[in-house]
Amino acid sequence: MLLPSSPLDEPDTRREWVEAALGRWDRAAFGEALSYAAKLFGWREANLQRAMESLFYWLKEQGRRWPALERGDLLAFWALVERGQPPLAKRPLRRPATVYSWWWSLRRVLAVIEWAGLEVPPLDFPPRPSYLSSRPHLSDAEFARLLRAAQQHPTGALRRLGVAVLYLLGEAAVASRELFAVRLADGDRARREPRVRGAKAREVPLSEAAARALEAYLDDREVVLAGQPLGSPYLFVRMTNKRGGLGRPLGADTLNGLLERLEALAGLEREGLLVPLRWRAVRKLLEQGLSPQEVARRTGLSTVVGRGGRGRE
Repeated sequence: MLLPSSPLDEPDTRREWVEAALGRWDRAAFGEALSYAAKLFGWREANLQRAMESLFYWLKEQGRRWPALERGDLLAFWALVERGQPPLAKRPLRRPATVYSWWWSLRRVLAVIEWAGLEVPPLDFPPRPSYLSSRPHLSDAEFARLLRAAQQHPTGALRRLGVAVLYLLGEAAVASRELFAVRLADGDRARREPRVRGAKAREVPLSEAAARALEAYLDDREVVLAGQPLGSPYLFVRMTNKRGGLGRPLGADTLNGLLERLEALAGLEREGLLVPLRWRAVRKLLEQGLSPQEVARRTGLSTVVGRGGRGRE
């Protein structure tokens, strides 16, 4: 990408700039180099500046002088991050995914130092957190509560739809955008492995419980849409006539509304259910003994690595 002209364009100037910033633990000056590098290399800047500022503040408070750092300095700083209480943080780091982002931010800080042509002193770097464990996911107990809530939904036409959707999202790891694209022919009664369309089209094996839930939904679908002059080609459709939507393809607004209602009925407090449902499915497939490669194939993720390793979507 084209970047505005900057003193950091020149290698010698860049080296002097970064070295001077390190010598003073100057967070503002190093932050400019960090932002420039992020644009140059296409890094995401979420938490990047905050992690750098927190680290520099901590190193200055410890009386460290560049480059005379102690080998265990990063590990000592990282212990504060893992406890959710790094220096200068306005609020505790409560989400594991945020901690994971801070780990990558520390790697970027060191990368910028090397990019400037400086040698990083020998430091013990904290081990990479498990991305899988950092992703918010539903426990088995929470998933069971959601299923019970769907089965007891006050609107009868939404009960079996809710159960079927929960199984596809939370057991088969189907993404919401893929759910909307599944056609009726892709999930008919003769298919125990519905075909998911999209960027990563694939067959999705269903458990006995999920297959029964899908068949029960199809029974309801036939009854509810019996009077419709034109049947929808999509498997999942709106099952009530709210705002004249009966029989129309299921969309994001309807699905989110349904999930929010189920969350309330189940007494859960989550910031959305789509991500926790999908990562619950990923974890369950790994627990069944499937290889990370097979789990990635089934779920449409680009990479999945088991617990203690790493994975990314």
